[in-house]
Amino acid sequence: MTETDTPRRSLVGPLFLTIFGLLLIAAMAALFWVGPPPEDGLPDIAKFIGRFHPVILHLPIGMLLLVLVLETGKLFSRKKPSSSTQVAMFFAAASAVVAMLLGFVLYYSMPDYGKELAERHLNGGIIFACGMVAAFVVKVWVDYAAGRGAWFYWIMLVGSTVMMGIASHDGASLTHGEDYLTKYAPNEVRKLIGQPLKEETPSGGAAESVPVVAKPPSEQVVYQDVIVPILEEKCYSCHNVDKMKGKYRMDDYDLLVKGGKEGEAIEIGHSADSNMIFRIDLPEDDDEHMPPEGKKDLEEHEVVLIKWWIDGGASKDAKLADMEMPEPVKQAMSKLVPPEVLAQQKAAAEQAAKVDADKREAVKAEVDKLREQFPAALNFESQSSSGLTFTAVSMRKTFGDTELAKLGPVMPAMVSLDLSASTVTDQGAKVLEHAAELRSLRLSETAVTDASLETLSGLPKLESLNLYGTQVTNEGILKLASLSNLKKLYLWQTKVDDAGVQALKAKLPGCEIVMGL
Repeated sequence: MTETDTPRRSLVGPLFLTIFGLLLIAAMAALFWVGPPPEDGLPDIAKFIGRFHPVILHLPIGMLLLVLVLETGKLFSRKKPSSSTQVAMFFAAASAVVAMLLGFVLYYSMPDYGKELAERHLNGGIIFACGMVAAFVVKVWVDYAAGRGAWFYWIMLVGSTVMMGIASHDGASLTHGEDYLTKYAPNEVRKLIGQPLKEETPSGGAAESVPVVAKPPSEQVVYQDVIVPILEEKCYSCHNVDKMKGKYRMDDYDLLVKGGKEGEAIEIGHSADSNMIFRIDLPEDDDEHMPPEGKKDLEEHEVVLIKWWIDGGASKDAKLADMEMPEPVKQAMSKLVPPEVLAQQKAAAEQAAKVDADKREAVKAEVDKLREQFPAALNFESQSSSGLTFTAVSMRKTFGDTELAKLGPVMPAMVSLDLSASTVTDQGAKVLEHAAELRSLRLSETAVTDASLETLSGLPKLESLNLYGTQVTNEGILKLASLSNLKKLYLWQTKVDDAGVQALKAKLPGCEIVMGL
C-alpha cells in the first residue's frame, strides 16, 4: 500500500469535541460559584425536574463500570482490539453531566438541603462529571492516535471512578445516614479507612461508654484535662479527622503542634510567635480570626490558659503540679468548669447521644419506607439526630389528610413540619397531637380553623407556627396561650385582628406575632 492509499483521519471531529468538551467543563466548573440555594427554593417545575436525579444517577455509574470492564478485557485479550469503547464512554460522560445537572437543580430547589454533606455531594458530582467529559475527550484523541497515550486515558478513567465512589458514598450518607457504609465495618476495615475503632464486648457488640471519673487537681494533666476540653468545645468541629479546615487537625496532639497548610501552629515555649495564637488574637471582625464568625468564640480565661500551656513547653504529659501557676493563670483556672462537673456533663452528653442513636435506629425502617412515597421530603434533622423534618412544598394540593395520616408512625419524632398550601384540614391535623417534639410548624394557606388550634395547644416544644392565610380567629388563637416556648407566630391574612393579637400577647409576652403589612 502506498502512502496515498493510507486512510487519512480528519482532525475536525476531535477538535470539535475537544472545544465543546472544554467549554462544557468550564460551564460546569462555574457552578461552584453560584452561591447558596435561595431561601424559598426554586419553582415547582424545578423541584419536579430535580427529583429525577435519583433515577438517572445510576446510569453513569453503570456505563462507567461497563467501560472499565471492556477496557480491562482489552488489556488481557490476545487478539488485537477491533472496536473502541468511545461510544460507551460518550454515553457515560453524557449521563454523568445530566445526572449532575439534575442533582444541582434538586439541591437548589430544596433549601433544606443546604447542609455541608449535601454541598460536598454536589461538589463531588460536579468534579465527577467534569472528569468524565475530560476522559471522553482524551479517549477521542487516543483513538485518533491509534492507541498512543492510552496510559493518560487510564489515569482519567481511574480518577473519575474514585471520584464517583466518593460522591456516591456522600449520596448514600445523605440519604441513609453518614455511617451507612461504615457502621458495621469490622475494625480491620475501619483502620484502613481511618475510622475510629469499635470496642468489642465478649458477645461481639459495641461496649457501653463508661463515665469518666474526674481526677484530683494534683493528678490532672494540663494538656488532657485543661487544654483538650477547651479545644474540644471551640475548635474540634472544624479541625478533626473528618473535617480539616486549612488541612489542620487539632484533635491529635502531634497534629495540633504540627499545624496545617500555613505551617507550624505552635512554637513551643513562645505563644506570641504561634500562628494558632495569632489567629485567636485577631479582631473578631477579621476574616482570619479563629474561631470564625458564627462559631462560639474562646473566652478570655481560656486564651490565658492556652498561652500559659504553650509558654510552659506545650507538654503532652506535664501535670498541673509540675507547672508554675502565676496569679492570672490561677484566676483563669478558677473560671473553668470543675473537672467533676465536666466529666458529668460529658457522660450525660454521651448517654443522650446514645439514646438519640437508639431512637434514630428505631424509626429508621419506617423512615425508609415513607421515603419511597415522599422522596426528598422526609429527612433526619442532622446526621446524628433522631429528629425528623418533612416538607410538602413540592406536593402542595396533592398532599392532604390521607397523605398526612401516613406520617403518623413517625410523628413522635417530627421536629419540623411544612404543610404550606396543602389540602390538609382540621380532620387531618388531628395526627399532630402525637408530635410532642415538634418545634416548627407551617400550616399557611391550608383549610385549618380554630378546631386545629386545640390540637396544637398540646405541643409543648413548639417554637414557630405559621397560620398565614387560614381561617383562625381571635377566640381560637387564645388556645395557644399554653405554648410557653412559642417564639414566633404568623397571622397575617387571617380573621385575627389587633384586639386578638393584644389578648394573646398578654398571655405570651415573649412571642413575636407577625401580622404582615
